Amino acid sequence: MSKISFYQFLSQFPKADLHYHLLGGVRLETMLAFAKKYDYPLSELEAKSYYRAYKAETGSTKGGIAALTFLYELMQEAEDYERVLLEVAEDAHACGVRYIETFWNPSDTHLSYDDVNQALVRGIEKSLLQFNITIRLIPSINREKSPELAVEMVEMMLQHPHPYVLGIGIDYKEHNASVELFWQAYRLAQDNGYKLTAHCSEFGLHWRNVVAGIELVEVDRIDHGYSIIDNPKLTAQYAEQGIPFTVVPSNTYFLSQWPEHAEWQVKHPIRAMAKAGLNIIPCTDDWHMHATDSTNCYRVMVEDFGFDIESLKHFMLNSLGASWLPKKLKKQLVSQWTTEFDLLRAQIDQEPEIAPQHLIEYRRHPVSKHKIYVNKA
Repeated sequence: MSKISFYQFLSQFPKADLHYHLLGGVRLETMLAFAKKYDYPLSELEAKSYYRAYKAETGSTKGGIAALTFLYELMQEAEDYERVLLEVAEDAHACGVRYIETFWNPSDTHLSYDDVNQALVRGIEKSLLQFNITIRLIPSINREKSPELAVEMVEMMLQHPHPYVLGIGIDYKEHNASVELFWQAYRLAQDNGYKLTAHCSEFGLHWRNVVAGIELVEVDRIDHGYSIIDNPKLTAQYAEQGIPFTVVPSNTYFLSQWPEHAEWQVKHPIRAMAKAGLNIIPCTDDWHMHATDSTNCYRVMVEDFGFDIESLKHFMLNSLGASWLPKKLKKQLVSQWTTEFDLLRAQIDQEPEIAPQHLIEYRRHPVSKHKIYVNKA
């Protein structure tokens, strides 16, 4: 049996990314290509300011929401969305990703919902053929706009249904727009069979935002949700219920809270969420904008946060369980991916060593599909 490095293992074992913003996956060269295509005045240095990887060169990074808003203005034809989706698939394929559920914001594009959706569908079908990767769509509410626009988004989904569109989400800054303000859009989507998710407590905001998503809006899963650990009683309750939380190791807010790497490693709430037994799924969020990818996402979980390699398998299984794939297919993939994971792990030439005081062994109970058990070495 040929040996592989730990990093090769991280790039090859099968993964699902359930928290991926489509335009966060736009490559720098693609942004510049769009600017040239539409004769938009954008220098390379200005373009780089949207990407964390070039922060030292540009002196700052706009990144995140500013980048997404700018790109929606820049992408003026439906074919631009198809191009981006295909490039997302190509990049993800190189990291062993087999399945993505990706957000996009219909209220931010100047094009019609149906035109963009059909372009994305074309990209999805080509992605499956070219890269053997399955991508599904989550139209997402821009919470900085009105609840009425959110309802209009869902109405457009109902007017132009497609089996690749699985549910709705909500993103952008939640400081003055907790999820319950958009209950009508969520209720309309739920009543018509769509799944629900929501960005809650992303930027250190109160745990009440998570509770609003789970108890009032009745989402199927939470994106981010870090502040829930400030309420131990609710944390234990949601751990018992198996509520999925898509967490992002590259989250900008916590990098700014603890710029010292050693402090960030220890204090990041992902560690506390795991120790509390929450059903967490590592995800990338804004791939190119945040200078990360799925390989790096899982590397951080081991080398920075201290999870052992067996924990990665349970994160992988969590991602399948929390996905909106059909139940029969989930069951098949659990068996298939587990076998692939174990075979690849057996080929690692040397597993990384983790200091005992930093180690977290995250284990999913083999019987219950909900309960997660965690033991600290």
